[in-house]
Amino acid sequence: MNRVEYHYPRMISASFEIPTEDARKLLPRGVEPLEPWHGASVLTVTLFEFDASPVGPYQEVVLSIFVAPRLIAGDVFPHAAVSPIRLGSTHLAARQHAIDLWHLPHFHEDIRIAFEPSEDGKRMTGRVYCPRGEEILELNVVQSGAWQNTLRQYQSFQEDETGLYMSKIDWSGFVNEHEEGIGSVHFRDHRFFHDFPVKLVAGGPPIREIWMQDGLESIHNPLRRITAGGL
Repeated sequence: MNRVEYHYPRMISASFEIPTEDARKLLPRGVEPLEPWHGASVLTVTLFEFDASPVGPYQEVVLSIFVAPRLIAGDVFPHAAVSPIRLGSTHLAARQHAIDLWHLPHFHEDIRIAFEPSEDGKRMTGRVYCPRGEEILELNVVQSGAWQNTLRQYQSFQEDETGLYMSKIDWSGFVNEHEEGIGSVHFRDHRFFHDFPVKLVAGGPPIREIWMQDGLESIHNPLRRITAGGL
């Protein structure tokens, strides 16, 4: 078992409520959404800026649903589990790498992200654009409290025509995380969401906001393939 590493100087993420019945329709069969309260599941929007990876620097937008993790004998129970439902990357090499190695579902056009910090450094805005200059979405997060050095372990479930897979992911870096509900997301009318019901995502404040600096994402390789009988 080895790990593929991706370093990012900055990442912002926020989670929003989506009806469970709609979240379930977006997930692979056998992967169940996680509910913070009955009838509500969680959609997370995450923007990365990678400066070192196997395919060089690139930016990435990820839409994921929080799902129930798998208990695996001998493994540490993960901090959380997600199922990515749509990704966008800034160039073809990054897309092809993620599709071939990680079986991740991609938007097949280049995107770019403009990260815009506020003057006081307490707020970060990320605007995602397609090559034509059309805005796809805008994400805002706000710092609350102190930065902390952290190490977390996640599971990720993704499916393509070859099957269903689970990846183990380690995140480390400096994080500011809170549930103050002061950030926001704005989805635009764009083909990026051609089969995704963004209007169902609650328009209120986020359930949780995460802002990371000097982070390292380490994905365990190879993936675990999931069959009808389990892992």
